[in-house]
Amino acid sequence: MPIIFHLIPESEHRAHPTDQPYLPATFAAEGFIHCTGDTETLEKVANAFYGDLAEPLLCYSVDTDRLTAPVRWEPPAPVIGVENTPHPAETLFPHIYGAINRAAIVGISPLHRDESGRWQLKTRNTDDTDFHR
Repeated sequence: MPIIFHLIPESEHRAHPTDQPYLPATFAAEGFIHCTGDTETLEKVANAFYGDLAEPLLCYSVDTDRLTAPVRWEPPAPVIGVENTPHPAETLFPHIYGAINRAAIVGISPLHRDESGRWQLKTRNTDDTDFHR
C-alpha cells in the first residue's frame, strides 16, 4: 500500500461532491495533480505554497494501489511566480494524471500551525466525523 500525499484547502475539500472523484481546478491547466511522496516534503511544500493561507489546510493520503489514474514520479514542475522552490531539482514528485477516485483516499489529515506559524501535519483517519470524503 504505497501512500502519496496531496494538499487541499479545507474549503475546496468541503465544496467538492463526495460522490465524485476528486479533480482540482488546476488540473485543466496543469494536466496532473501535484502530490508528495513523504510527509517531510509535504510540510515543506505546504509552507512554500500555502504559507499565507488563512483557512485550514488538509492532506489527502492516497493509496496508489487503489488509484485508477496513472502516477508518474517526475522532477518538480515549474511554478509560475515562484523563484525559490523548497526542494532540489533532483527530487522526484508523484504526479497523478487523472482524477483521484474516492476509494484511493485512505486518510484525510489536518495540518496545524506551530508556534512560529509554519504548517505541520497531524494524523486523522477518514472515519473521523469532522471530515467528509
